[in-house]
Amino acid sequence: MRKVFGLATGLLAVLSMTAVAIAGEAGPSPSGQVQSFDVTHTPSKPSTKKKKLGTKVNIKITLKKTDGTKPSPTTRTIVTLPKGIGLNYTKFPQCAQSALEKSGPKACPKGSKIGTGRIEADASPVLAKVGGTVTAFNGKSKTYLLYVVPEISSPLVIPGKLKGKNVLDFVVPLVPTLPGQPNATLTYFEVTTGGVNKKKKFNYIENPTKCPSGGYPWKLEFGYENGESLIPTDNAPC
Repeated sequence: MRKVFGLATGLLAVLSMTAVAIAGEAGPSPSGQVQSFDVTHTPSKPSTKKKKLGTKVNIKITLKKTDGTKPSPTTRTIVTLPKGIGLNYTKFPQCAQSALEKSGPKACPKGSKIGTGRIEADASPVLAKVGGTVTAFNGKSKTYLLYVVPEISSPLVIPGKLKGKNVLDFVVPLVPTLPGQPNATLTYFEVTTGGVNKKKKFNYIENPTKCPSGGYPWKLEFGYENGESLIPTDNAPC
C-alpha cells in the first residue's frame, strides 16, 4: 500500500511540474510574460489526394503578465503553418500594401479580402482597454496583410511575408501612447481567414491530406520590445 501511495504521489508531482507546459501557451518569461493561442479549422477533416477540402482558420492570441501589469508589446511574430496545408494565394486578387496604407480597404480589389477579426489593446496611460477591428487581405508578393483599426488611433497595416511553403513572418509596428510613456500592447487578437474564389473555383486555404495524432500542428514565435521571446504551439483538432 505504501508503494502504491508513493507511486501515486510521484505521478502527481510530475503532473504538477509539467502542468505549466499547456498546449497553446508559453511562459512565463523572465519578466512574467505569458503568451497563448488557440487555432481551429472549419471544417477540420483532412483533404484527400483527389479532393482538396477548403477550410477557414480561426486564430485567437492572448498576451498577459503574471502580475497583471501591462505586457511588453509584440514586435515580431513568425507563424509556422501545418505541413501540407494548401495556400492558393496566387488564385485570388491581390492588394498592394502601399494602397491599403494610403486609402484603406476601398483601395483593394474585389475578392482580395480573405478574413475578419477583432483586437484588444492596453493603451495605458491613455486607456487600459481599447477595442478594434481586423480585416485580412491577400497581398502582393506573397504577403498577407492585416488592416487593424483601433478605436482611438489611426489604422495600421501589419504585413506577413510568406517564406517557403508554410511560414509567415510578421513585423509588428510599435504604437505610441503619450510622450515618455510605454507603447500600446496588443493583448488580444483574433482573425478568421479563408474564402472561395467562385470564378476560378479555388479555396484560399485547404486542409492537409494527413491528420497527425495530436491534430494539425501550429507554432507561433513571438518577439517583444523588451528583448524577450516566447514560442507557444497548438494543435488544431482534425
